[in-house]
Amino acid sequence: MGFVKEHKKILGCEIMNEIIKGKVLSKDWTFAEISNLKSTIDTLSHEVYSEMNIMDRFQLARENKINDGYVGMTLEDTFRIIVMTHIKGEVAGTIRNMLDGATVNFGGNENEISEGSLGREPHQERPTDEKEDSILKE
Repeated sequence: MGFVKEHKKILGCEIMNEIIKGKVLSKDWTFAEISNLKSTIDTLSHEVYSEMNIMDRFQLARENKINDGYVGMTLEDTFRIIVMTHIKGEVAGTIRNMLDGATVNFGGNENEISEGSLGREPHQERPTDEKEDSILKE
């Protein structure tokens, strides 16, 4: 267990997890964003990747083994894929851990808009007996 903990320190995962938690907690999430975790993970991963410097990225990539799937790719593309794969795994794990203890509150939405105030023109008043009115028009 000590090796795993030390390994995480070397790769900076603890710092990355704090960055991910900060990003998750700083945003008000919609149900659509939470229910589409693949897109949410991709978005957060790209944000984390863009904030990392080259040395942090290298620290994540240096322990990975190169396999046949990278044949024919440039070093830059291979490097980016390896780092993004690692970041996506960290983002997914962090979000999953945070959702395990999350609570949902459906009440008190301050952004509710009543149907009558959607910015449209008011409806014309309709007569109470439309059938009689249509007979008179004929």
